[in-house]
Amino acid sequence: KRCSPDPPRAFAASGGGMKFQSLLLAAVAACHGPRVVLAEDRTVTRVVKVLQGMLEQSKADGDKERDLYAKFKCYCDKNEESKKASIGELTEQIAAFESDIDETQAASALLSKEVAHLAADMASNEESRKTGDALREKENKAFVAKEKDLTEAIEQMKAAIKTLAEVGADQRLESAADHKQYMVGAGLLELRTSVLQALNAASSFISSSDASKLSSFLQGPLTGTYSAQSGEVVGILTNMRETFEANLEEAQTAEEKAAKQHSDFSKDLKTEYKDMSETYDSKQGTLGSNDAKLSTLRGQLTEAKKQKREADDFLSKLLDMCAEKKKQYEQRVALRTNEEAALAEAISILNSDEAFGTFGSVAATKSGSTGPSFVQRRAAVRIHRAVSAGSTGQASLPR
Repeated sequence: KRCSPDPPRAFAASGGGMKFQSLLLAAVAACHGPRVVLAEDRTVTRVVKVLQGMLEQSKADGDKERDLYAKFKCYCDKNEESKKASIGELTEQIAAFESDIDETQAASALLSKEVAHLAADMASNEESRKTGDALREKENKAFVAKEKDLTEAIEQMKAAIKTLAEVGADQRLESAADHKQYMVGAGLLELRTSVLQALNAASSFISSSDASKLSSFLQGPLTGTYSAQSGEVVGILTNMRETFEANLEEAQTAEEKAAKQHSDFSKDLKTEYKDMSETYDSKQGTLGSNDAKLSTLRGQLTEAKKQKREADDFLSKLLDMCAEKKKQYEQRVALRTNEEAALAEAISILNSDEAFGTFGSVAATKSGSTGPSFVQRRAAVRIHRAVSAGSTGQASLPR
């Protein structure tokens, strides 16, 4: 059976039992007042009928109030059940929201650490690339300078060897075999300058003995026929040139290798940085989503707690109200039961042979005339006392 969402309006919050004593006296008075009555009804019979009507009315009122209370009880039970279920659901929601908030906060804390670590790694990556680029630039500058020096030295060696060959110092040439060479003017100056430049360029690469031989050769007289010393000088310069050429090739190979290594290193660092940057952006996006999620969860948690407080307050007031109404209803039922018992007792008394004997012996109660006798008054008092005693559960037949 479905209940109304609102308590029955006709169900009174309070109310006492019927004032049976007053009603009984009114019924008796009505029976003795100026009214049209049937000749065959005695006064006591009319009183009995009035009391019977009151008893039937009381029972009808009791049935009506029972129906109203049943509806009210249904309202209380349904709302109590509904609110308890709602409170249970809200309690679960609150726990779920709090759990989600804790998990999201923990995830965000971990993400924040990872993002900070990534930021540090990215900064370190950039610093490594800058350091590598600076070192590579420095190495390249050193190589360029060395390459320039070696190239110039090699050219100077070639020029010196060529000059010496032109004046017959290169003993490997057929034109230098035991024939006299004479050098005059600009030829001597060109030879001295060319050999001196070659010596200066190779000063840091040649041994001390070779350097001494070259120096002695330059300081000796170059105006006569070349001796075997000039051939030795050509040999030294040739060896130096070959050494410089080997050094230049080695330096170029090393530079090429270093450049490739730096390029690969830089490429790897850039790839690593790109991966870290993408991961960083992704985690930052997740952090932003978590912040939005936390904001939503906190709002939902606040609303759920508010609804639960309201539901708890409603349920508390509902239970108090329903308990109070139940208490009042039970009191009215008890009072009505006692009063109905008293009425039934009073009717029983009036319908007894003793009552008919008492009232039947008096003309007034037989004919319905006004002005009740002393005996009638006494009988009415006895009935009244019986009703009063019945309302407290102590009714007894009058003596």
